[in-house]
Amino acid sequence: MGRVAAYHGKNRDVYHNHSDCWDGNNIEKRNLVKGTGGKKQCSTCANLFKK
Repeated sequence: MGRVAAYHGKNRDVYHNHSDCWDGNNIEKRNLVKGTGGKKQCSTCANLFKK
């Protein structure tokens, strides 16, 4: 798929913004927060955009 609005987990060090990121997709809804939270981008998301 592709780019989605940035989000992160409450206790995570990175943000996600790709719909196919397995790590981002495994964040439980109760821990999901909109936006980057000032965190760095997930390396999996970054690599998915390079494909």
